[in-house]
Amino acid sequence: MSQSRSTPTRRYRRFPLTVVDRMIAWELTKTLVSILLVLVTIIVSRKFLDILTKAIEGEVSADIVFSLIGLKTLTATAILIPPSLFMAILTVTGRMYRDHEMSILASAGIGAKRLYRALNWVIIPVFFLSGYLSLMVMPWSERHIQTLILRDVETHDIRGIKAGRFNEFSSGDVVLYAEEMDENREMRNIFVQSRQNASTGVVIAERGRLHKAENGDNFVILNDGRRYQGIPGLADYVISEFGEYGVRISGPEEVSAALKREATDSWQLFINRTPPELAELQKRVTIPLGVIALSLLAVPLARVSPRQGPYGNVFSAFLIYIIYENAQKISQGMLMTGKIPPWIAYTAIYGLLMLITLALFLKNLGPRWVRHALGLRVRT
Repeated sequence: MSQSRSTPTRRYRRFPLTVVDRMIAWELTKTLVSILLVLVTIIVSRKFLDILTKAIEGEVSADIVFSLIGLKTLTATAILIPPSLFMAILTVTGRMYRDHEMSILASAGIGAKRLYRALNWVIIPVFFLSGYLSLMVMPWSERHIQTLILRDVETHDIRGIKAGRFNEFSSGDVVLYAEEMDENREMRNIFVQSRQNASTGVVIAERGRLHKAENGDNFVILNDGRRYQGIPGLADYVISEFGEYGVRISGPEEVSAALKREATDSWQLFINRTPPELAELQKRVTIPLGVIALSLLAVPLARVSPRQGPYGNVFSAFLIYIIYENAQKISQGMLMTGKIPPWIAYTAIYGLLMLITLALFLKNLGPRWVRHALGLRVRT
């Protein structure tokens, strides 16, 4: 009689995501998205009010308001990812400590190492996302913002021309008055005064039109008029008549060096390696590095006892983050002026955060555990 042998079934783990991982990662994801949405909404709302005020005053065209808001939102999202993740980890793990969930997990053998493993399901994707946003999307967004603003500034003076009103250009060096203006920007009965050094020119014409040159200069082309050129207070004025005459009223705006660096590709900043460009690159690199450093710090910092109240170590976390942000700005300024080498500017603050993280872990473990661990190492 043959005995049937039961073959043992093999169990395959289709996905290395346990129940604890799913619980912690899902709670962290929800909290991170909520905090990030709130912070981005607050920052973008303030920027929207500023841009809307400029649009109402005529400094910015209404056509580019929503484009600027969208581009500003991308930049704000990238900058706010590290503090949002920092606050999210503090909130999730702090609540687990207050609700004694961490005590239950610790009794099942789940410690800080296992907690980091669960958090990494969110931290690692956020790290790569923040790196892409800071190194690629932020300069792209800044280039488009500057392009929109420069195009708007080039047409700002032209948009502001009103019939029956004296219009100033080039910081008051050019004054234009047109008695009539139709929908095609054709003007009639025109008066133009222009100053150049000590000489003043006055042009009177029957009609004229606006013209934009290929290099971006804006001109008013006058037809059938008379020009008076001379120095005020002297009688030697030159009077001439013309069939067509052009007066330059404004030119293309130049972008400052700081704005050009903000719009430069990250790889180009690394190749050039001048102190200002390395400082700009550092400002971008701090976003993904801050995700890792602040996430490591948040776990020991979030450990609280039930007697500490609902807010736990929020004040300590806020103080540490303020010091971190100010230290970053100070190091960027010193790197820009060449007072410190790049390797110190890029690593010093993160070394300090690692020391704070280690100190918090040792504080949470207690001096008895430290002495016990050191004693075992000495014996071995």
